[in-house]
Amino acid sequence: MGPTKIGPPMKSLLLCMCLVAFSAPAWAATPEAAWRADLADTNKAYTATPHAILKIQDAAYLGEGNSASLVGKRGSPGSYKWVNGARTDAVLVAAFADGKPVITKSGKALANPLADVAVDKDVDVQAYPTQVQAGVPGIRVFVYNQQSPAVKAFRGVDYFPYDPGFVVKAEFTPDPKIPAHSFMTSRGTSKQFYRAGVASFRLKGQRFTLPFYTDTNEPKKITSLSAFFTDDLTGKGAYGAGRYVDAPAFKVFPPKRFAIDFNYAYNPNCARSAFFTCPVAFDRLALAVTAGERDPHAKH
Repeated sequence: MGPTKIGPPMKSLLLCMCLVAFSAPAWAATPEAAWRADLADTNKAYTATPHAILKIQDAAYLGEGNSASLVGKRGSPGSYKWVNGARTDAVLVAAFADGKPVITKSGKALANPLADVAVDKDVDVQAYPTQVQAGVPGIRVFVYNQQSPAVKAFRGVDYFPYDPGFVVKAEFTPDPKIPAHSFMTSRGTSKQFYRAGVASFRLKGQRFTLPFYTDTNEPKKITSLSAFFTDDLTGKGAYGAGRYVDAPAFKVFPPKRFAIDFNYAYNPNCARSAFFTCPVAFDRLALAVTAGERDPHAKH
């Protein structure tokens, strides 16, 4: 479901979703080596790729009938931002009309409104389908600044040390109805996912169940699963809105069992960028998950 590599690897399209399930690189000698390689890729996804998370300078979220204008001063990458409505002096106008995205440049609609659009040196725009409320389609349009100060300030993701004790084998019980569930988001809106089933496992001597979600209720189209969880560290060294963890890749839904590696538990993209809309977790694990990503805003 995960970031289409708008976010760290493995991190759900569903979320930012932002789900590309994890698999260890073939050359990785150990699980910890694979994990370290994944963290290196995550750092690149935050800063190095053309559409890295921390290069996002502004975003417009547009539902049916909404529009926004991109304004800015040529030669000044940091000046570009979205303002509401359609302005005749805009560099670009983005809209969502009749269920479709529309991007207009110099008065002409672009043939592919989801294509990358260069607007200045080091500045480009990319639109992505998203939900603007639970189950309500729309688009989000990101402005990327290749010289973003946030990239220069980034010091890398911060994870707990790798702990093999946080790798568990889970039995998966699918939900035959695959019901829709609405989550509140970091932007005060709502977002809809589908409860695919429940994973049952033992962790640190305790028995737990954890629901996993997906972005469709059609079994044949389910190719990835994610859980959104809180634990005893949430808001106390782990990100306050919860963390996410993905199930490994599977060929046919439902998988009977799979491993859950909490060393890969990651923060939603909104932990570092205000321009994402991320589900706030409410499924709780009653223990301290001292594995996975830490809160980037807390001192460690």
